[in-house]
Amino acid sequence: MTLAGKLGAVYVQTDVAPVAFTNEATTANATRTRYTITDVTKRYWDKNTAVVVKVGGNTVTNGYTLEHAGGVVVFDVAQAVGAVVTVSGSYVAVAQAGGFFNWSIDPTLDMQDKTTFQSNGWKEFESTLNGFTGSAEAYWGDEQFFEALGSEVIVVLHVNESTGIRYEGYAIISADGIKLAVDELIQETVEFQGDGSFHYRE
Repeated sequence: MTLAGKLGAVYVQTDVAPVAFTNEATTANATRTRYTITDVTKRYWDKNTAVVVKVGGNTVTNGYTLEHAGGVVVFDVAQAVGAVVTVSGSYVAVAQAGGFFNWSIDPTLDMQDKTTFQSNGWKEFESTLNGFTGSAEAYWGDEQFFEALGSEVIVVLHVNESTGIRYEGYAIISADGIKLAVDELIQETVEFQGDGSFHYRE
């Protein structure tokens, strides 16, 4: 399944080192399963720093997953009404490095052969790792994408810019191709490889 849209942006970590935060408040969704750090300036978490999650002041170590791009704790089950969830860790300061259009993303799923003698002649497979690859077009303005080759960036892909609906995640710029037609603006095609999961946002 390919996801596609018209507008996107690339954000890169600034030269500022990751900044620690302690017991930051979060905001729950309607089902009390997703808790997003309330301070929007701290929503891109450093993946190399452990995130400590507390519920009612008590540290919890399982029963949830983390979405570093966006600063979200996703619990397996709904938390109690009024539960106070806080997070500690480090966030990275980001700045927009460029924008692009006509983006597409292809989620990938690695399949491993698990065929055995008991498979009765039919191949059997089991999914292992998830990932994503993507590409987008941009009007060439400078060498920022070329200089970002091999670097980790934050990709924000808008489905509807006016409503804020988007996908976002960490990715590595894997290719940058520039093309020039005689009567058109210079364009470049940027390809990126997911570095972790990507997430739907509203």
